[in-house]
Amino acid sequence: MLWGARNRGEREPFAAPRTATCFDHFEVQTEDGWSLPLLRYSSPAGGTGEPIILASSGTLSPESMDAYADCSLLRTLHLAGYDVFLFHNRGCGNAVQPQGIATFDFDDMVEHDVPAAINTVCSLSGAKRAIWLGHGLGGQLLVGTLGARVHQGIAAGVAIGAPVKFQPLSSTARRAAAVASALPCHWRIPLQRVQRLLTVASRRADLAAMGRQIDGPRARGILMDCGTDMAMGLAQQMATWHTVGHLVDRDNRFDYVEGMRGSATPVMTIAAAGDVSCSPAAAAPVFEASSCAHRARIELGQDWGHLDLIASTAANRIIFPKIIDWLQAFRSDCWTTG
Repeated sequence: MLWGARNRGEREPFAAPRTATCFDHFEVQTEDGWSLPLLRYSSPAGGTGEPIILASSGTLSPESMDAYADCSLLRTLHLAGYDVFLFHNRGCGNAVQPQGIATFDFDDMVEHDVPAAINTVCSLSGAKRAIWLGHGLGGQLLVGTLGARVHQGIAAGVAIGAPVKFQPLSSTARRAAAVASALPCHWRIPLQRVQRLLTVASRRADLAAMGRQIDGPRARGILMDCGTDMAMGLAQQMATWHTVGHLVDRDNRFDYVEGMRGSATPVMTIAAAGDVSCSPAAAAPVFEASSCAHRARIELGQDWGHLDLIASTAANRIIFPKIIDWLQAFRSDCWTTG
């Protein structure tokens, strides 16, 4: 009702219902005691079954990679014969932390969550290595893992809308970051609730920055159903990235992109000029740091937003086929050791 009152004359429904996918449920146990949900969409009959791990953006749940049937990256990869896994990091609301207060940030996810997830996926699939495909934070975790060299089990990686070069924060954002730095690291920012409230109170034009290729009902459906909260420790480290300008560890002693320089792991980066979270320039250092002859990058224009890259029918026509074609050369690497 509130949305309708602010958007008089609109004939579209508020939110499009999403169709659920039936997953097999597993748990990933990290070395430091976390239990992380892992959802599996097993390869279809006749599929070759290479494991591919989908990791979502920091403000969206992994289910955002399976938005709608006709624009689902998960279902596209499944139809191509992959054994698809949805990765939940410790920042997701259904992750179970050890007893007591457990603070964490990006470094903890790189050191513990990613290696544990790869090991579990390889154990379940019987493969030696897995393919990693991440959106936003999920792509940054790919860079962090390759840079810190904490695991050799990635056969190839795709980073979608994942910035590693950052602009200084605005004055308002700097004040917010200063407040966040003084707050307890174990607190969570209730982004899911805030995002739902903002979506309900939004005007149609407000959604354009997130998705220019997605219609209003679908964009609102994703923002309402797939939001997630953010750990204060992670937010504080992200603020450090904007201060320093690079993807660094919590103490600004290690640059993850520099750490991956010379890496032979095939990497593809995808970024759009219209993505307020990650411009092509913000993603470019990953491509430049890779020494793999098969590295690749896709740069899109102003008519693509952050959500468009993974959840639009345009992505299903243009981006997903390019990912499938590029990955084809590395599928067999999943069954061999690096």
